[in-house]
Parts: sequence; C-alpha cells; structure tokens
Amino acid sequence: MNSSSIAPGRPRDSTIDDDVLDAALVELAKKGYGAFSLTAVAQAAGTTRPAIYRRWKDKPSLIVDAVARLAQVDPPAVTEDPYSDLVAELEHFAHCISAAGALPLAGLMLSDGLDPHVRASYLELIVGPRRERLRRIFAAGRAAGDLTADADVEIAASFLTGSWYSFHVAGRAIPADWARRVADLVWRSCAVGSLTG
Repeated sequence: MNSSSIAPGRPRDSTIDDDVLDAALVELAKKGYGAFSLTAVAQAAGTTRPAIYRRWKDKPSLIVDAVARLAQVDPPAVTEDPYSDLVAELEHFAHCISAAGALPLAGLMLSDGLDPHVRASYLELIVGPRRERLRRIFAAGRAAGDLTADADVEIAASFLTGSWYSFHVAGRAIPADWARRVADLVWRSCAVGSLTG
C-alpha cells in the first residue's frame, strides 16, 4: 500500500489493509470505477469508512493501491526465451486489467484535475514495474541476438499495451489470442533482418 496515504501517528494494521484491498478489487470488478462504493468496500472488509479514510485519502488512491497489489502478485517468471516472456507479460497485463475492471482507471490518470500524488502513485506502482519488465525483455532479446541493437523499443513497448486500449475505444472485443498476436507483430518489427532493423 502507498504509505504516504497513512495518517501519521496511527499504527498500521496490515490485516485491515489486506482485507480492504481485496474488497476493493472485488467491488471494482463487479461495479466498475463509476459505481465503486467505499461503503460497500468497508462492509465487505469488516471495517468502516472512517477507517478506510485513515489509510487512503480518497477513492482513486485506494483503487490505485488495489490494482497495484493485483499487478504485483505473481508477475510472470523470467525464462531463457524473451519472446515467450513478452507473451506472458502481455497475458499478465490482460488478466490484471480485466480481473479488476480497471480500464477506466487509466483514463482517470489523464484527467487534468487528478491529484498529482495519485497519478505519481499510479506511475510508480503500476506503470513503472511493468515498463521495467518490458525493458528487460527487450534487452534480453537484443543480448540473444534476436532483436536489432537500434530497434526503437520505446515506441514498440507503447504499441503493446496501447493496442488493448485502442480495441476498447473502438468498441471491439479483445481477441482471445491478443497477447500472442501483439507480441508477434512487435517482436518481428524489431527482429534482426526486419525492414526496420
């Protein structure tokens, strides 16, 4: 959990923290961001709204921590096959964003009125770790001689998760094999012998 949201001077009860985060994920998956209810979360966690507000200052802060917890549970294991690692990473992303119903959270992060601390937490806890894992995958691909040294992996990485959002904006269903198809397209575009290499 983001410790900066804890009220000073109060000991942290990790059991309550875990129960609230679990309940928040269930609430988010069932109702989505717009209908998310702190009252329902408090009831499901066996605590109170004031107890939640002593730990998280608002709904976005709680949701960011809850989704971050989901994203940090069992991240894909690193293997000796960078391409397979890329597919696994995208499958993990799809699971996390779908299981929590967290898609609107990404749009919220673009809002002008959002508390900058909430945005910073989202970048630190959710975006940052996944981007770092993607960076390592591409670096491993280069080290293995699969990818060109001058491939634009920064842009390539943006295509990966960005394609998920574009499907939703267009109102189209996500293909069942989305992770493999996106990984294949991007990997081949950066591969040794490709037109862009």
